[in-house]
Amino acid sequence: MWQLKLLLRLIILFSLGCVAVGCMEKGEEITSKQMQSSSYEAAARIDGRVITLQELDSTLELALYDIAEQEYELRLNKLNAWIDKKDGNNASGKKIEILLTAPEPPRITLPTANQNLRGSREAPVTLAVFCSFQSPHCKAIQPVIRRLMSTYKGWVSQVHFDFPLKFHREGLRAGTAARCAADQGRFWEYHDALYVLTPEINGDTYSQLIGQLQLDAQKFEMCLSSDTPKASVLENRDWALGLGLKNVPVVFINGFYLKGPRKFEQYAYWIEKELRSMGINPKETYVWKDDETIDDRDLPITGLSLTLLGVSESSVKSKSKALIQVKEAAAKYFNVGQELIAGASLLRLHSSYAVIESKAGLEKLPLKGKGGTDVLQTHSYEQNAELKRRIEQPLGPGSRQLIASSGVLTLGQSWLSKQLEQREVLEAKFIEAELEVEGHHLMRLEGITNNEFFTALGFQENDVLMRVNDSWVHSGQNNLWDALTSGQIIDVAFMRKGLPQRIQYVVEEQGYFEKD
Repeated sequence: MWQLKLLLRLIILFSLGCVAVGCMEKGEEITSKQMQSSSYEAAARIDGRVITLQELDSTLELALYDIAEQEYELRLNKLNAWIDKKDGNNASGKKIEILLTAPEPPRITLPTANQNLRGSREAPVTLAVFCSFQSPHCKAIQPVIRRLMSTYKGWVSQVHFDFPLKFHREGLRAGTAARCAADQGRFWEYHDALYVLTPEINGDTYSQLIGQLQLDAQKFEMCLSSDTPKASVLENRDWALGLGLKNVPVVFINGFYLKGPRKFEQYAYWIEKELRSMGINPKETYVWKDDETIDDRDLPITGLSLTLLGVSESSVKSKSKALIQVKEAAAKYFNVGQELIAGASLLRLHSSYAVIESKAGLEKLPLKGKGGTDVLQTHSYEQNAELKRRIEQPLGPGSRQLIASSGVLTLGQSWLSKQLEQREVLEAKFIEAELEVEGHHLMRLEGITNNEFFTALGFQENDVLMRVNDSWVHSGQNNLWDALTSGQIIDVAFMRKGLPQRIQYVVEEQGYFEKD
């Protein structure tokens, strides 16, 4: 077996060339003491130059781990098959102890400082994700990444590395466009939108997202035609190739290498292991800086005609904002320090309430509803527990859950308002489908192929809408319009070619995750 592995290493070695593996110069020698160590075992001698296993393996670190992981999986699967065969799924109740240990992935140092970041740079764990915007596997991993960011909120940050593959025709251009959106502070909204629209992204997608995200079109096009953003994407790609990466996605958790799409639990294992190594309990709630030094919980509740509908927290204090309705006016976003009404301004924000400074002194403005139970908090892209349950289990507690949302689309408020001016035309695109619910027909979309509104929302011809938040969409009711104008998060479930789909929409000017 070892002879086969050695031959494999030598073949890879000479395909890379002697320079790549750092072969020893002619005349250099290894001491007898070093040769006694397996890491200094000679793999080959070429015209007097010694190539050691240490030199060889240092260039094959990721590839050798892939092989070790495959060996572990083969052994584990075989062992489980033997146990099931011999013990009939342990019907006898025997104590079974698995002694195989999974190989630990190598840890790689990555240059993350200049990459687009989601979350706080102070987070103790960083997920470095190498992906291509046109990859279906990268699209599939997005719900897992979002779940990790939510479960370990504050403890984990995410950085994006572009790795467009040769057969992804739009990969390079999509990565370039996302970097141009980053120049206007909208990288993550653009990032999320591209993955929602994948694999249908094309030349029209980029101009569509300019309007949808309310970007400066002239500035965006000038950026797209320049060499700088493209060069940055190619620099990421070359870095990935230099590491020996061949496919996407690849996630590095604080440098730990995890190849290919994986389950939430596999990523969570390494995140929690890293946190514990730093003395952090992964189950503890991350406390934002303000909460560490300021306790506003006992402040009196304000009597001003203000309603707090959502909180968008940021690690950069000046970027935190609140969705507030002033009297009967439409809700809008206010930044910390901004005046709400005459004599009253937004002093600071917490996850479930805002602090108002007025002539009466400091007062607390809680999220709408007791404890925020009927409020959608924009900082987490999540609904409260009860609403979330009704959305994910439409048939009641204990029933099968809907699939996770495939992505989050940000819709600019002014763009959306303009689109909804033609609401009657848009409503005409809903045609009764064959399926019925609550005594009414579900609604199918027809004639939307070139429609900007429905394309921006990620819909395709013949999609059948099922639910908007926790309400059915059918010939008797369609709550999509009211939901889009509510200033809250919208969760839409629909059927495409017989398969369930789910998308979330955030109607706001700036998302929660920001680059600091």
